[in-house]
Amino acid sequence: MKQTKRITHHLKRRFLSLLLSCLLLVPVLPQEAKAAGFSDVPPGAWYAPYVLELTEKNIISGTTPTTFSPKGYLTRGAFANILAKTVLTKQELSAFDFRGSFKDVAPSKWYNSAVNWCAENGVVSGYENGTFQPNRRITRQELAKMVTNFANAVGRKLTPSLPSASFTDSGKIASWAKDSVALCQRCEIINGYKDGSFRPKGLATRAEAAALFSRFLSSSRVSDDYKITRKRLNGVSYCSLEFDPALYQADVLMGNDLVDGRESATSMVSRSSAKIAVDAAFFDMSSYMPYSTIIKHGRVLTVDNGHAPDRPSFTMDALGNFSIESFALRYTATRYGQDGSVSTVQEVGFNRWPVTNTDGTRIVFTRDWGRDLAFPAWCALQVDEAGQITAKYENKKGSEIPIPELSKGYVLAQRAKRQEEGSFFTGSEVGDFVELSHTYEGLDSGTPELSIGAGPRLVKAGKAYGDLSTYQKEGFTDPNITTYSARRVSIGIKKDGSLMIVSAYCTLGELSSLLVSLGCQDAMNLDGGGSSTLYVDGFWLLGVPSRALNNLLIFR
Repeated sequence: MKQTKRITHHLKRRFLSLLLSCLLLVPVLPQEAKAAGFSDVPPGAWYAPYVLELTEKNIISGTTPTTFSPKGYLTRGAFANILAKTVLTKQELSAFDFRGSFKDVAPSKWYNSAVNWCAENGVVSGYENGTFQPNRRITRQELAKMVTNFANAVGRKLTPSLPSASFTDSGKIASWAKDSVALCQRCEIINGYKDGSFRPKGLATRAEAAALFSRFLSSSRVSDDYKITRKRLNGVSYCSLEFDPALYQADVLMGNDLVDGRESATSMVSRSSAKIAVDAAFFDMSSYMPYSTIIKHGRVLTVDNGHAPDRPSFTMDALGNFSIESFALRYTATRYGQDGSVSTVQEVGFNRWPVTNTDGTRIVFTRDWGRDLAFPAWCALQVDEAGQITAKYENKKGSEIPIPELSKGYVLAQRAKRQEEGSFFTGSEVGDFVELSHTYEGLDSGTPELSIGAGPRLVKAGKAYGDLSTYQKEGFTDPNITTYSARRVSIGIKKDGSLMIVSAYCTLGELSSLLVSLGCQDAMNLDGGGSSTLYVDGFWLLGVPSRALNNLLIFR
């Protein structure tokens, strides 16, 4: 068994070095940046320190080898190019050279790739008529909006250092830009004028843009603990998060801390203090029951052996090793009567709703289910932490059958009487003892401390894995999952033990190839579609889901 290798700060991004590669361009093809000063940038000018600093770092290009044109204006297309080139090399940017969503951004234009990257990653938006207007001069409020969008997209954290200021013309700031302008002002990225105004629709000069970016670089940071990437590979546009799990504590969070609970992603992240959160197991949209066996801190929350042991699970053992496992978890209950009798029942369920009113499955219920049974039972046994039956309920409403607190016992219940019942329940009495035992079928690693099932499996032993036959064997038959392109979220394990969460709009086959190219040795699909969530350190990289969720995989 290999213990997870801690990856060190080699995950420290080349982000900063890329960020210092090329930031300000004019709306024509850029010229080579010169380290020498510009003749039209006087040493005493307010913008001179910003221009010279960024020039020395090869961030700003002049309009000629000796002039900067500080009073010249920047266009929307040029600013998109600035943003894209901060995180992509020229070769990486070329992957976005195609006809995008804007009808006025042709593939032949020099800003085409940059605009496509910005649009795909939520950095820029167009107009109602389907245009982007790349040659339109950018306004000050547009600069603020695009800068904060960019920070959110790539995970550059902005920490306010000033109190909020009220500009004399704040009423003229567009509603879509107000929050961005306020954040940039509080982070000392954007200033107002001496008369107290902001002039939101004023055109941004190259000098102002240089000052803004210099302040942005000094005011924002990228964490050394994780790496966010937004690129295209194998024709697929993706967003990925890579991190060392040894730096965090992994956990499974259930909506309202109940097996069938439902809760908004924002609420779950807030109350759990999660640093990283991603949607995990599929769940029934009507009952909110997860289609998954879920284990939290070694405590079984619920068992779903449908399509087990084929369906994959993301697991962690007691040593902190992560793996993709396929297993079944089978429970057996044995009652030892005070008269010396012994009765055993197998295939005992765990925190699941009975399928029908006539379902005779024996099911264990813990406080992870709720305070009481919540459905009427033909028979239920309350068992304490020592395994002794403390109460027996027959033909009672669910509200009349309390469930002990965690670590103090459980309830073993049966919704309906079986045609051939046996003596397990009928012969039970208060004072008898019940022993619960379980076995793992198909488990390759140590006993899971954490496990959450989803799927299909996408990578195995460093190679793309899965096709329609394996997907169906794992229980996936919906073509929206197995065949069509859709919004996907996946989790992979790299050779050095680091974890990678990857989201892309593609087919499962394309996602498998992408994950292999990104270096994943094992990987599986998670819940996606309308449940797609990826939260990182204050950023919602995939947006906030509109629907309530049943569960999240989190890292604190």
